[in-house]
Amino acid sequence: MQQSWKAALQIAFTYIGTVVGAGFASGKEIVEFFVRYGTQGFIGILLASLLFVWAGVRIMVVAYRIQADSYQDVSTYLFGRPIGTLFNTLLLTVLFGTTSVMLAATGAIFWESFRLSPQVGIWLSMLMIFLVARKGLFAIHSVNSLFVPLLIGFTFLVFLYTQPWNDSGPQVESIRPWVWLSSPLYYVALNVSLTQAVLVPIGRQSESERPLIWGGILGGTGIGILLLLAYASLSVGMPGIGEADMPMIALLQSVGKGIPFLFSLLVYAEIFSTLAANVFGLSEQLKKATRLRRPVVVFGILLVCYAVSFIGFGPLLRFLYPLFGQLVVLFLFMLFIRQVWNRSI
Repeated sequence: MQQSWKAALQIAFTYIGTVVGAGFASGKEIVEFFVRYGTQGFIGILLASLLFVWAGVRIMVVAYRIQADSYQDVSTYLFGRPIGTLFNTLLLTVLFGTTSVMLAATGAIFWESFRLSPQVGIWLSMLMIFLVARKGLFAIHSVNSLFVPLLIGFTFLVFLYTQPWNDSGPQVESIRPWVWLSSPLYYVALNVSLTQAVLVPIGRQSESERPLIWGGILGGTGIGILLLLAYASLSVGMPGIGEADMPMIALLQSVGKGIPFLFSLLVYAEIFSTLAANVFGLSEQLKKATRLRRPVVVFGILLVCYAVSFIGFGPLLRFLYPLFGQLVVLFLFMLFIRQVWNRSI
């Protein structure tokens, strides 16, 4: 029983750590998808939290029951072979795009927080990712088990510092009615379809379903709590921090140099953990297709992402994330349809 709960916590931390990437840890994603919608964004976070719990559990359980070798097997199960192959090509493109966004984010942090060249941050990150990703799933678990509890604690401290309960209320942009409702769907669809790269191997390697179910519940709930805390904190700084590449760090600039510096390190650590998980997931897929050794595949992935990262973090996130979310929302729909039609799996 104790071993089962330990496995569930490891899964939960890995789930949270894989979702909490560049856009989340920096606050940019949360502003774009939720904070700018004001009170409606709060409702969107509650909906997103429920979807994260359901989808995380569902993907891992399906992977366990069909013993999927990679997320390609899950896509084939959901869509059938012709459409599944097409969706996997799309997902591979999305994974490369979001990984490039996060690599660009490491450069943005080094420039905005440490006043070092963005290239220093990117190249240092590439070196460490290469060392971690080639080690496999155990290294990914270890990285997330270390950094995720720190992020939860620090996000709570930022919440206490900003005292959102004393604020008059979130600043709402002028938006069309019900536009905000699509935002949590796109956000969860994007993140969950990408976390397949890590959740599917976890499901396949699990000894039973119990840690997968509890890991998904704890992980999805943890993501929801982090979203709510960050939403409340960021709402205080709106609309001023809305244009910053790193809104959470911008929010802390008035504290002095020490706290923003420490938080910048933590944001970097979280981006790094998600980057390592994404590169590992991509290498699993490409290693199977190319039959090359993992270090060679990881090196190739990093070079492609490095080339794309020159576009810059802000432009990449603003353009690619909403677009990718719309493209992969069908994944959530098929996950639900398959559960209704085939209750044995």
